[in-house]
Amino acid sequence: MTKLEKGENGIYFIKIEDHVNKNAIDEKFLKQVGEITAQLKTDLTAKVVIIVGLKDIFCSGGHMAFLEKQLEEHYKDNVEHEYANKIKALLNIPIPVIAAMEGSAVGGGLTLALYSDIIIAAEESRYGFSFMNMGFTPGMGTTAFAIEAFGYYTGFEMMITGDYKKGRELKGKCNFNYILPKAEVLPKAIEIAQAIAEKPRTSLELLKKYSSMKRRKILEETSTIEAFMHKISFNQPDVQRLIKENYTG
Repeated sequence: MTKLEKGENGIYFIKIEDHVNKNAIDEKFLKQVGEITAQLKTDLTAKVVIIVGLKDIFCSGGHMAFLEKQLEEHYKDNVEHEYANKIKALLNIPIPVIAAMEGSAVGGGLTLALYSDIIIAAEESRYGFSFMNMGFTPGMGTTAFAIEAFGYYTGFEMMITGDYKKGRELKGKCNFNYILPKAEVLPKAIEIAQAIAEKPRTSLELLKKYSSMKRRKILEETSTIEAFMHKISFNQPDVQRLIKENYTG
């Protein structure tokens, strides 16, 4: 269940709370994200939004059944795909977005956080890109956003090896705003949100739109290239086996 919850003084929370599926991304998740984005565009009392997952899992990436369905019904016959198109909604939220990653984030779950404007990670939690472990190239704009977040060398290593790194290992190797003990992640996010919420909504929207313009353009360009790579990598004869053997969600 992904829901929008109103806090105080213009602070809102996007809460990802699917204990059964470990906060995995599926069709229901994508639908709810689209609805939340639409609501934040029209609710002018909202000044800033914090994305919060479970204490141990921020987001585990694509759900196994969802990946298999995409493989069977879409990737074999299409270049562009709805999965990437729908998740882009997060980048179009008109107000500042803070990712409070108390728990681990892998694959598309980490990329989801990279769509935010401010990122706070936990020293104890694990972060990584698991796409290549399952035999297919990264999607959701990961090939660009990983480089933006971690620099070319660390970003490429994380994508190509599929290895996970503890937050404390990423200190000095990434552009996250803060990497803190897990217990301090959400309080820090709220502290920053309170400072943001003091500003006028119109000014927040203007600065967000201008500052994220390049990122939105990059995502469009990258998604097209990634879709072509998916067209090839998802059609490899052993990709279904690799997904089943190496899925960690």
